[in-house]
Order: sequence, then structure tokens, then C-alpha cells
Amino acid sequence: MLDGFSLRQFESVLLYDWRFYVWFWNSLGYTVAILAIHIPVSVLAAYGFSQFDFPGKRFLFFLYILLMLLPFQATVLPQYLILNRFGMLDTRWAVVLPNGFNAFGVFFLTQFMKGIEPGILEASKLDGAGQWAVLTQIILPLCRPAVIALIVLQTFTGWALMDQPLLFLRREEILPLSLELGSDVFGENVFAAGLIFAIPPVLVYRYCRDSLVKGLQLSGIRQEG
Repeated sequence: MLDGFSLRQFESVLLYDWRFYVWFWNSLGYTVAILAIHIPVSVLAAYGFSQFDFPGKRFLFFLYILLMLLPFQATVLPQYLILNRFGMLDTRWAVVLPNGFNAFGVFFLTQFMKGIEPGILEASKLDGAGQWAVLTQIILPLCRPAVIALIVLQTFTGWALMDQPLLFLRREEILPLSLELGSDVFGENVFAAGLIFAIPPVLVYRYCRDSLVKGLQLSGIRQEG
């Protein structure tokens, strides 16, 4: 026992509170679903912005930056109206879609891809490689640190969801654990629940730390250039 904390709290959470597992798996499901949308969309959009010229490119990219800089409070009403219009309020999509299509990943990877040596891409195209081959065989291997860094950052974001679940969800069975830790449902066991909840992101950081640091450093260097 230490300041009211004991191992019995872990026993109570893990063995006697089935709600913990429901919310824990909800958090995991939201995180995986967000990554499944966000990473492919960000890669494809960043490839388009960095390697192609098309009408309205600068304006569209400016909108991405603007959306990235806007706080959630400035976009909550449009999000609510759109989700309500399509009948997605109080469903898992109300959390997955707004986070899956957020603008940060596009901006982050675009800055990285702009720094790729043009000669490498031109040589591959002269060898007969199509756009898909260039993306999958040239761009993605070179962008591996940046992609891993983005996966780690979005994992942290998805795991700690608060805003959308709080405003767009009502059913208790689809809430993420991150939201329930802020309530009083665990009582005196909240420390144990929070400590268990922190383990997955700590493990992700532990095993992806080098790639995360490298990806952030390279993106920063190329952005300055």
C-alpha cells in the first residue's frame, strides 16, 4: 500500500470490471481504424502534392495547412452537421472519419517527399516505371522513417481520443477508454486503469523510438530546405 494505492486495484480492474475491456478494445479499434484510413490517404495525397502540378494545387495545399492549424472548437459545428446529415452521430464512424482524414499527415509527408532527389525519380521513369511503381518501389522505401513517425504520432492521437467521443457519442458501449478515465466509473481504481491504459503507447514508443526520431529529424531538415 502506498498513499491509498495497492495491487488489489489492478485485480479489481482486470478481474472484476468487464467494462474496462470493452472500452480498452474500443480504443484499440478506433486507433487501428484511424490508421487504416489516415496513412494511405496521407501517402497518396502527399505524393500528388509533392510530385505533380495541377490547377489549384497551391490553394488546396493552403487549405490543408489551414485545416491543420484550426483548433477543434472551430471545426466542431461543421463536423457535427455533416455527421448528423449522414446519420453517423453516436456511431463509431463519428470518431474514425474526422480523425482518419485529418490534414496533419498530408502536410508532414508532403514536406518529406519534396526533399527526395528529383534525379532518382526521373531515372526510374526513364526505366519505364509507372506512377504506382515509383510510389511503392521508390518513394515509400525512402519515406519509411517519416511514415513510421506518422504512424507513431497518429497512434498516440488515436489512443488518447477525447473531443469527438465526448461530443459525438452517447452509447456507453462504444466509448473509448481514454474518455472513461476522466469520469468516476473506476473510483479508487482509476490509477491502476490509467497505468494499464498507458502501456500500449509506451510500448509503441519503445520499439519505434529510433524511427520516430529519424523521421522527425529528416522532415525538419527537408522542410527548412
